[in-house]
Amino acid sequence: MQCELTIEALGTGSDGVARRDGVKLFVPGALPGERVRVELRRVAPSGTQARLLERLTDSQYRAAPPCEYFGDCGGCVAQHIAAGLYGEWKIGVIRDALAHRGLTEVAMAPLITSPPASRRRARFAVARRQGRRDSAVTLGFRRRGSDEIVAIESCAVLLPALEALLKPLRDLAAEIGMTEISLTQAHQGIDVILHGLDAPPTLAVREMLAAFAHAHGIQRLSAESPAPERGGKGAGKRKRRQRATVLETIVQPSAVRACFAGVWVDFPPGAFLQPTAAGETAIQRLVCDGLALKELATGKRAVRIADLYAGLGGIGFALASDGAAGKTRRQVAMFEGSAAMVGAARAAARQAGLLVTAEERDLARRPLSVAELKAYDAVIFDPPRAGAREQAEALAASGVARIAAVSCNAASFARDARILTEGGYRMQVLTPVDQFLWSSHVELVAIFRRDGD
Repeated sequence: MQCELTIEALGTGSDGVARRDGVKLFVPGALPGERVRVELRRVAPSGTQARLLERLTDSQYRAAPPCEYFGDCGGCVAQHIAAGLYGEWKIGVIRDALAHRGLTEVAMAPLITSPPASRRRARFAVARRQGRRDSAVTLGFRRRGSDEIVAIESCAVLLPALEALLKPLRDLAAEIGMTEISLTQAHQGIDVILHGLDAPPTLAVREMLAAFAHAHGIQRLSAESPAPERGGKGAGKRKRRQRATVLETIVQPSAVRACFAGVWVDFPPGAFLQPTAAGETAIQRLVCDGLALKELATGKRAVRIADLYAGLGGIGFALASDGAAGKTRRQVAMFEGSAAMVGAARAAARQAGLLVTAEERDLARRPLSVAELKAYDAVIFDPPRAGAREQAEALAASGVARIAAVSCNAASFARDARILTEGGYRMQVLTPVDQFLWSSHVELVAIFRRDGD
């Protein structure tokens, strides 16, 4: 069924939102104020999906997309939105999530946006038609709302050094079967992981991969393949389930390292790194300034900070180094679930001579307790998209003076923030950080203080 609509607003996924007979309709690619002709499609409890057939008028907020693949490739959804509305939309995603949890009086700082061609990590999908080679291999991102992969040879958000690898990697995928490829430009070195190999690489394949890495300036290339099957009872059941995988470094011509506030850290394969250097710097500054740790310094005792979901120490090392430069003693305790990242952070702390410890701990299963939190003057937590409900509950019941929350999911953050505010914390300020340019994702840093602090 076709009809004409006037778009009233932007939804959280960047769809234009209209109403027809009291029902919300979501129109990808349409902007507020535009009159459009659409085809009504899938009906869902949240509203009806519509396909844009024709724009009858253009919005004042419409911009020319900088990428030739926009509209087909699902990696970006907002290149058609002009800067002013774009910023309002990103902030609105956070405000809507907070309002859903009853948090309406929140001081919101201006949006910090990473520039184009600055993304230093990405994961690409690979498809290959059975029985065909080379021209039948597709490398790119999935079409929005589909499993179909849109082939791309350039990417407007990616660092040029990573963008230059797209065609060589597509050619490599024509020779070696894989399902996805991860690229990371660390502070020193490019890290590439080939995912979804059918079997561990043969000697011939290893030699090919080594030559490829050397030819294209890749400092480390790893492959993920199925773990060996074990016999015995239950082997048949395991075969019916998804098999475990093994990640193996095939070649590493030189070191791959991250650098946080002058502290160099070995970068394990697949380790976490903020998507952009500009975003990383902004998050470090917002946490350091927001916690105002100099105010907590008393006498000769070091200010004690817990860095939860610490990764390689991107925030913790910045805090420790900032304290050393300012001649204020800071003791940072990092907690992270990845043994490889903990080991790398621990070694870097020793090398730098900072008061930093690193402990392997699954905080989703075993969050720091109220009793453990009493040892700290301030806490940072930067959880995955699911958030940190149990850890937030412990923090809400603790006496920690100041908390910095870093989040990549406004919905889970709003839930955790509500827990903290119900426990007596006040959200001082929230700053949106847009590292995933032109996507519907937005990150944030929020500073909490105890009432009375």
